[in-house]
Amino acid sequence: MANGSLGAKGEAEPMSALAELRRLYQDIDALNSAISLLNWDRQVFMPSGGAHARTEQVLRLTRIQYQLLSSDAFARALDKAETNSDGEAAAEIRVLRRERLFTDKVPQSLIQHRARVTSEAYEKWKEARSTASFSVVAPYYKEVFEIAGEISERLGPRDHPYDNLIDLYEEGATFADATSMFGALSGPVRDLVRETTTSRFPIDDSLLQQNWDQPKLRDVAETILRDIGFDFGRGRLDIAPNAFCSGTTTTDIRMTTRPSGHIKGILSSSLHEMGHALYEQNGNPAFDGRATGGGVSLAVHESQSRLWENVIGRSAGFWQVFFPRLAAAFPSLAPLGADGFFRAFNKVSPEFIRVGADELTYNLHIQIRFELEVALITRAIAIYDLPEVWNEKYRDLLGISPPHDGLGCLQDVHWSRGSVGYFPTYVMGNVIGLQFWEKLKSDLGDPHASFAAGNFAPVLEWLRDRIYRVSKTVPPRELVESITGSYLDTKPWLAYADAKYRDLYRL
Repeated sequence: MANGSLGAKGEAEPMSALAELRRLYQDIDALNSAISLLNWDRQVFMPSGGAHARTEQVLRLTRIQYQLLSSDAFARALDKAETNSDGEAAAEIRVLRRERLFTDKVPQSLIQHRARVTSEAYEKWKEARSTASFSVVAPYYKEVFEIAGEISERLGPRDHPYDNLIDLYEEGATFADATSMFGALSGPVRDLVRETTTSRFPIDDSLLQQNWDQPKLRDVAETILRDIGFDFGRGRLDIAPNAFCSGTTTTDIRMTTRPSGHIKGILSSSLHEMGHALYEQNGNPAFDGRATGGGVSLAVHESQSRLWENVIGRSAGFWQVFFPRLAAAFPSLAPLGADGFFRAFNKVSPEFIRVGADELTYNLHIQIRFELEVALITRAIAIYDLPEVWNEKYRDLLGISPPHDGLGCLQDVHWSRGSVGYFPTYVMGNVIGLQFWEKLKSDLGDPHASFAAGNFAPVLEWLRDRIYRVSKTVPPRELVESITGSYLDTKPWLAYADAKYRDLYRL
């Protein structure tokens, strides 16, 4: 029944405080799922003419969702359920308190304004990127960063204006955390990039750069993902301009993969999004529709996408098992052999596009975006200075200068969606992923030999038991520390990268 269950005499028994809270939250969750699916469709199947109507639909749903979460009825249910709560109930309430705190401090008008601006900004960003014209989207970026700054102010004073923004994506993380992490990585990464790119034993990846049959390549990627353990009865993989993963429950996970002139485009982006998808698909199904469902944070999520994409998906053992399948579909690759493909797939070369970057320079791409976000939020630079400062940072950190803004500051979709504070979580994911990997190896032994035999089950089961099924029942920092003993320890990643690339380039 809607308001309770029947007692012995047929009277309705009062619904428990927790059950009432969950009932109210299910409406909020359903709206969030609907918004997610509408945005997925916008990027995958929606005709361009539907943009205006889709913006209005998302705005209305966003308004209703905000009203439900900020309502007095929800506040009363939350207060009642908090009394004597423990275990999963306490975890749900912790998550909901965090969501409720946001609505208490950030007014609906600002959320609606952000939703409208970002919907319009996304369409303008697509136009700007296709024409390499920053001026098309610049006014919208200006509003996006002004909104982000206002949200940060409304969330309350912190040590740095960026703290409240990064915390939206990685609970408990700070500007100081990100600064310390990039400070520890930047010098060693730049030194290793310089050594690899000047090695006497260069790597040739020219065979990987062709006019690939993208749907056929997607089909190969799908078979790989299925063999690893992704259930396509509860998910799908489509080609879209931007690779991303979204979902509503453990039973409906949507991935997209990115076409490219380099074979890494679809292969790497598919493995990356599979990492996100495995996390969501293997969560505890009992948490579907509850506040504790889904991945705990963006950095922990990225730890999985970067782990499957790079540590596993760019390993020699991985391609021992999957290269024959790839070569059968694309015979031009056959002369490389599995070992040659593995080496070519791991070539280090500073390039303009982040999503196609090698494993080493990727961190530098993210460092640039982090520094620019901070500069824009603190108003150290103006939005119209972004292209020039972007190019200066690329010359400084990567030794290259984008020939136009399409290969520069217009390449990422994040800012058009209002995602300010998101970028550092990618590198946090690299770092945390290696911390998890070292613990996994200590528990299971080195799994690379099993990869060559096509056996990914032990790794997937370990990740499922230790990370995926935990979902949001503990905060991200607590989860990482409980498994690895520390949070954002860069030493494992640096040791991994140094050993791998010194061997590849015979340094």
